[in-house]
Amino acid sequence: MKRVVYIARATVPSKSTNSVHIAKISEGFTELTDSFSLIVTGSDKSISAAEYYGLNHDFEIIELKDKGMDRLSQIKWANAAVKMAIKSGADRIVTRDPFTAFFAVMKGTEATLDLHGDLNHLCGRFYRMIKWGPFVNNKKLKLVMISEGLKDYYVKKYGVSPDRITVLPDACTLSDYEGISDKPSGNFGERLQIGYFGKTLIGKGIDLIRRLAALDPDNDYEIYGDTKEAAEKETGKPFSDNVHFHGHVRNAEIPAIMCSMDVLLLPNQDKVMVMGEDIGKFTSPLKLFEYMASGRVIIASDLPVIREVVDDNIAYLADSADETDWKKALDSIKEGPRQAAQRAEAAKEKVKQYTWIERARKML
Repeated sequence: MKRVVYIARATVPSKSTNSVHIAKISEGFTELTDSFSLIVTGSDKSISAAEYYGLNHDFEIIELKDKGMDRLSQIKWANAAVKMAIKSGADRIVTRDPFTAFFAVMKGTEATLDLHGDLNHLCGRFYRMIKWGPFVNNKKLKLVMISEGLKDYYVKKYGVSPDRITVLPDACTLSDYEGISDKPSGNFGERLQIGYFGKTLIGKGIDLIRRLAALDPDNDYEIYGDTKEAAEKETGKPFSDNVHFHGHVRNAEIPAIMCSMDVLLLPNQDKVMVMGEDIGKFTSPLKLFEYMASGRVIIASDLPVIREVVDDNIAYLADSADETDWKKALDSIKEGPRQAAQRAEAAKEKVKQYTWIERARKML
């Protein structure tokens, strides 16, 4: 592929998880193409994307200001971004925005639409565009979805042919963990160092962590990504003294911190509200793949979308609503460190299938 342009209605660099995904997949395209650019609505120019996200390759970021938040402004911006990409010689446009993909295909340019949620939420009343044969069935359009759960949803709700959809979960950059993920798992001290990385939202499991920590005073819980104030506001409850909040950290710093933990938690709930949309049954949590690459022991919610990637041979799976089940998992890890280490090693081996460069390759 000669020239690829990724178009995202987002700010890169920024603190959002969405921006991490965009930056990492953009690095993958940079390695695979002769020429790559990222078009975004905003950019923090005080730091480079490579430095902020710990990338091995930098890339061109073009800022095209969004003139409004309403749907019409979104459509106008998508059209302008596609025109800019085509004028720059793009052979392929990649995006998570359906309007952008629509304009690219209608203008005769190949497009990859990477969907992470419901089209109705993304497009409002314009969601019916998915039924427009000239768009959905156009050979220039490639449909990618983040999970099998989301694929099934589109097949049932929108009548999209399963043959039109490629499922590609999230990924990780293996080189981020080289040399630092080699610490043997299972050599636990008297108190387990238990890590959680992400926003302190109910849907992401912060209240389950609060209840678990109160039930488990003999271990320490390290929360990276948000503040104690935000967590207590979200849950409406105080946290026990064995929970330590570290706030936001740059993505480039995360691998080393993850690798310093004993156990990593992924307590997603069945319902996960993000920007007004419930993505609980669709989401492919980016941090799951980072957890796997770290070589640490993982406890994750026993949900169908999580089981698409891991099983009981790779992680300890627990009831997302029952903190006592998570406590049992922790007790099993302490009592059987050798088995815990075997699962961590199995996860580290399996994650080799899920790299950003391979995801980018399959998207193209």
